Amino acid sequence: MPTISVKYRDLCELLGRRVRWGSLKRSLMMMGIEAEAAGGELKLEVAHNRPDLLSVEGVARALRGFLGIEVGLPNYGLKNSGVVVRVDRSTRGVRPYFAGGIVEDVKLTDASVAQLMQVQDKLHETLGRDRRRVAIGIHDLDRVRPPFRYTTVSPEGVRFVPLDMDRELTPAEILGEHPKGVRYAHLLQGFDRYPLIVDAKGNVLSMPPIINGELTRVTAGTRRLFVDVTGTHERAVNQALVILMTGLAERGFKLGSISVKYPGRSLRVPDLKPRRKRLNVRAANEMLGLKLRVREAAEIMRRMRFGVVGARGDSLSLLVPPYRTDILHEVDLIEELAVGYGYDRLKPTLPKVATVGERHPLEALSARVRKVLTGLGFLEVMTFTLTNPRTNFELMRAEGEAATIANPISEEYTILRTWLIPCLMSVFRENKLHPLPQRIFEVGDVVLLDEGAETGARDVRRVAAAAVGDVGNFTYIKAVAEAVLRELNVSYEVKPLEHPSFLEGRAAEVVSEGKRLGIIGELHPEVILNFELEHPVAALELDLQAG
Repeated sequence: MPTISVKYRDLCELLGRRVRWGSLKRSLMMMGIEAEAAGGELKLEVAHNRPDLLSVEGVARALRGFLGIEVGLPNYGLKNSGVVVRVDRSTRGVRPYFAGGIVEDVKLTDASVAQLMQVQDKLHETLGRDRRRVAIGIHDLDRVRPPFRYTTVSPEGVRFVPLDMDRELTPAEILGEHPKGVRYAHLLQGFDRYPLIVDAKGNVLSMPPIINGELTRVTAGTRRLFVDVTGTHERAVNQALVILMTGLAERGFKLGSISVKYPGRSLRVPDLKPRRKRLNVRAANEMLGLKLRVREAAEIMRRMRFGVVGARGDSLSLLVPPYRTDILHEVDLIEELAVGYGYDRLKPTLPKVATVGERHPLEALSARVRKVLTGLGFLEVMTFTLTNPRTNFELMRAEGEAATIANPISEEYTILRTWLIPCLMSVFRENKLHPLPQRIFEVGDVVLLDEGAETGARDVRRVAAAAVGDVGNFTYIKAVAEAVLRELNVSYEVKPLEHPSFLEGRAAEVVSEGKRLGIIGELHPEVILNFELEHPVAALELDLQAG
């Protein structure tokens, strides 16, 4: 889980009172935040689904409610700054989405600057998927002149001084010479034009998602900020902006909205309007084993920083703060009610059914497979069952059909995966800068369409393993498959196979008693390049339920 560093004194100042360390640690623990102190600095480990807690400002906001210092929905004033950003059509194929905002009456301290840099980095790592989905830039607004333009340029199309350098470079030179350019060059690989944010005079503010310009460096004297957020996922872009700006507002800074003009549509951002949700208190009581009255539940939800706008029967009408991106369903509200009530106050009860449990045979088999592959030097990974057609089929040079999500909230998760190897390739892509060789495996479920199944689809447990580097060859992966099958006491034979995802003549199917168990082979060079890799990859995938 993400870990942030905060100054104890800074946290207490944002709380508006000094809270003794013992009491503070206990309150943080009850909120699901692990805390350790070293001198005057705290290390806080927050849940991965709470990006609003990735800064001291967000933690203080939640704590003020939990401790009863300030309850209810936070109110953020937002005025129209009059700033306009025009988005060129050319950005569609690179990083198509833009959001931003203005922050005024800024008074920066060493602590607030450190937190600003930290939350930017943490949002990049988590919500931004290491800048692939979201990249954030923060600028001194008084150094540039609106309106701004989000456009693209050729690799040699402009020269500007990037942050932490003292000479002008072209975008191509930045990718080859600047440390950040080298680190994130893969995000622009394959594009013939690179994103750029410029002001009315042509001054460069930023080259997303790589580096800001030195011109707009934020200093202790900065009084007005311009925040830009670009990315490939519009919802995540807007979420990151809201989290960052509401955090700055917790320090008393004033927020301003901007107008973003796309070809054919216009938006005003950030959107700080709360969302309306209903909480059935009776259903919550049944789930938690409590007997809360509606009035008591309302008080708890106010302490969790929700707005309570009405009650009807057993239900509460709530307003969800704009920065709470994790609240998707009534179950999430029930969890908040449990946190506010106090997990330590919940009384455990034994079920009224007497039974003796044992491990399911399929889970026992999965554990044996994990033990074998771990012994062979493979590292286990766990990826999402949800994926998208591009990853599952297109990048693998494969075709097929998959169970689809009726109401997906993200373009990245629209179908249920039909095999595991694409997921392992995605892991390799995220770790391509780490030393080779790399060996990983996953034991997990895939979902296959089946008209005979009750839901039209069925879960199938599989194991997949992949190796990249000098071990990425057919001979090695075949030996791994044979070791797994031997340990499972499975008799088998290996037959040649033609498969678009694998090199011709270097792929095979594993057959046992006339049934196909799986596939092994060296992946096709196009597949390797599609996942932004440069070294040979060999993989296997076996069905653990074929028998």
